[in-house]
Amino acid sequence: ESRDVFNAAAIELNGSIYILYRAMDRANTSTIGLAVSEDGVTIKERLSEPIYAPRADFEAKRGSPTGNSGCEDPRIVHIDDALLMTYTAYDGVHPPAGAVSSISVDDFLARRFEMWSAPFLLTPDGVDDKDLVLLPEKIHENYLLYHRINNRICADLLPDIAAGKRVSRCIEIMAPRHGMWDGSKVGSAAPPIKVGNNWLMIYHGVSRHATYRLGAALLDSSGTSLLARTADPIFEPLEKYEKEGEISNIVFSCGAIVRGDTLFIYYGAADKVIGVATASLAHIIEALS
Repeated sequence: ESRDVFNAAAIELNGSIYILYRAMDRANTSTIGLAVSEDGVTIKERLSEPIYAPRADFEAKRGSPTGNSGCEDPRIVHIDDALLMTYTAYDGVHPPAGAVSSISVDDFLARRFEMWSAPFLLTPDGVDDKDLVLLPEKIHENYLLYHRINNRICADLLPDIAAGKRVSRCIEIMAPRHGMWDGSKVGSAAPPIKVGNNWLMIYHGVSRHATYRLGAALLDSSGTSLLARTADPIFEPLEKYEKEGEISNIVFSCGAIVRGDTLFIYYGAADKVIGVATASLAHIIEALS
């Protein structure tokens, strides 16, 4: 991670928040690092080695030895007794693809990271398909997977998460709004959060000036129907480290945690560093009412 750390997922287990972040070395190869926090802000522990690294052909570096490649932008959910991590797999030549790997909660907590399952692709070959996020609950025994085709958020139902099972359709969830802060592109950020019978989705929106901001949307109990969406962003680049970095004017989230009424949003700033922003969950829900 000698070059950059950014775009972090988060999961709370046994009272600790585990932050899985994208780490990039000087050869521009991305791996997944791990930091741990008790209060959601202060880093108590940060491992010196990645917990997940490229293993499959579809994420092995091809082409330029210093081109981007590897395992990018992880999101993680806890379903049954397993942690499922979706991420963008990139070999530097073919279009970015969506992959998944899993590990049991027991193995993760025991730091047996060699037990991550062999990764496989969930998106079609030859299609630029990114921002894969699983709904943290099954819907009628199916997994609901959000992904981004072109400039909009899509979803598809999968009966199981197994090699050979790939998304085959786009149930449109959300599209850009012309002339607004999210008018160029939208994509899922953190896995949706259960609020009552519905789901709160934090998403990123890109303007025509290529500024990345975060917005909030409310989905129905199935996770497939959009009920409401904030007119304005809930978070945008303001600090110097969010406006200046590898790529300017970016806040890009892959993980969020709720404690009481506080929403912790973990994000990459300008593709260079990791930050956390907090907000009142009730205030966000009120803005969507």
